[in-house]
Order: sequence, then C-alpha cells, then structure tokens
Amino acid sequence: MKRQIAIGDIHGCYSLMVDLIEGVIRFDPNTDQLIFIGDYIDRGENNMQVVTYVDDLKKKHPDNIILLMGNHELLAYNAFKTRYSSHVQLWFINGGINTINSYENYEAAQKQLMPFVESLLYYYETPTHIFVHGGIPLGETLKSAQPRALLWDRNYDHYRGKPIIVGHTPHKEVTKYKNSVVIDTGAVYVGKLSAYDPINDVVYDIVDLDNTRSIK
Repeated sequence: MKRQIAIGDIHGCYSLMVDLIEGVIRFDPNTDQLIFIGDYIDRGENNMQVVTYVDDLKKKHPDNIILLMGNHELLAYNAFKTRYSSHVQLWFINGGINTINSYENYEAAQKQLMPFVESLLYYYETPTHIFVHGGIPLGETLKSAQPRALLWDRNYDHYRGKPIIVGHTPHKEVTKYKNSVVIDTGAVYVGKLSAYDPINDVVYDIVDLDNTRSIK
C-alpha cells in the first residue's frame, strides 16, 4: 500500500465526491486504501447516490475501502430503529429530510439505508493512526470510550495520544493539531471536499464555488 487516504464528510455531495476520488486522488485499488470518515448523508441533495457509490466501492474492493460511521448515520439509525418521534425529529432537523427525499420516501430509505449503516465501523486503527469520525473524549481511550461518543466528540485540539484523523467539525482547510488532523472542510456548506494521506502527508482538495469547479 503506497497511499492511505482518509476522505472527509460528504453529506450528499455526490459530484464532488466522485470528482475527488476519480479525478484528483485517482484511486488505484492496487496501491491505495480509502478510509471514509463518515457523514455520507444529510443536508446535501444526492444522499442515495453517495451511499450507493461507496457501498459499491466496498463490494468491489473490500480490503481497500474502509467505511466508518458518522454521527449523521447514527441519527438515521436511531430514527429507523426506534421510530420514536424525538429521534425522527432530531434527524430531520439535522438534514435527514433531504436523505428521505433522495430515497423518495421514509420506507424506501429505511429498507435501503439500514443495511449500509449497520455495516459501518466506529473506528479504524493502524499501527500509526486512529481514524474516527468525531474524536476520542478527554481522558478516554478507544477501549474505555462509549462507541457512540466517538462520533460526537470534538476533542481534536486538546487530544493527546496516538494520532487521530477525524472529520465532524468543519474547517476552512485540512488542519493539523498536535496529535490530530481534521479533514472536514464543509463540502455541503462551502463546496470544498478534502482528503488526507498520512503515509505521505499529502492533502487532496476539490472546490466547487458558484458551480465553477477548480481542482487543487
């Protein structure tokens, strides 16, 4: 493996994701591993397409594609699993209604999305790094932390431990802290989707502002 590339929060930005993977990164399953940091769905418009694409990638290259859970997948899971109005409303006000619309209706979304969500990992650890959506809570470790806390934490700037690669908190650019790297650059808000390869210390970006796309 020559490259190990973590991809930031996608949030239904299908075209940005495809252009990043195929046009900028130029994913090669013979040499590369892609680690998706979670938050594939919600807020953006093309949520079903994003999930279908990454799920197909995983099926084609199971050893080269790592799919992590984000807090938005957890919101969807809670809504579908319990059907409590509070869980459904919480998901909807956090962009879940866009996900439902992309699948046409609630029942179709539940049928197609739940198997995908249930297959996701809470974190992925290598000899050198930990990849996790939110972070590791202060004073906790991967073993001691509640798994779902890993999806919501924002302790990236004060974290001390084995280096982590996280998303969840939008930054203007991929940002390095003492023991963490934040790769969420707000694709659904500002049209910038980013990825980071810790093996080679390389950042990959694609930007789409006012429908004018530029590649860095």
